[in-house]
Amino acid sequence: MAYLLLGAVAVIALLLVSRSLSRLSRRALILTGWISVLILAITAVVIFVMAGRFALAAPAGALALWGMRAYLLARQIKASAGGKSQNAPSKAHMAMDKAEALEILGLEATASPADIEAAYKSLIVKNHPDQGGTDWLAARLNEARSILLDD
Repeated sequence: MAYLLLGAVAVIALLLVSRSLSRLSRRALILTGWISVLILAITAVVIFVMAGRFALAAPAGALALWGMRAYLLARQIKASAGGKSQNAPSKAHMAMDKAEALEILGLEATASPADIEAAYKSLIVKNHPDQGGTDWLAARLNEARSILLDD
């Protein structure tokens, strides 16, 4: 009788879990799957270590570490979105005209090439990536300088 009751509870629990999972989005369902694999692997490691079955604990631990690494790698690949930074503006916003180039370098429209070079050198020293600046800002300074000197 106890096994019948235990089986009925298991079936009800399975139905409740399946109903809950059917309401999740695809992303949440994948995340739930990864978390479940990780929890099962860690549980297996703990049980095998407590039972003294170290030869079985090692593969279960490797599975747990592999699952965590695969999940983190998938997040990193998705975040990089093919090498594009999420913080960097898109190419559409990168087009620069002469007025914007002057504004970036902090110059007037009557600036001479020597003034442009001096302003560029002053700003690039402060904002170079090796000095704590960003690649994007250094690229904008380079673009502004080339636009103003080519005109």
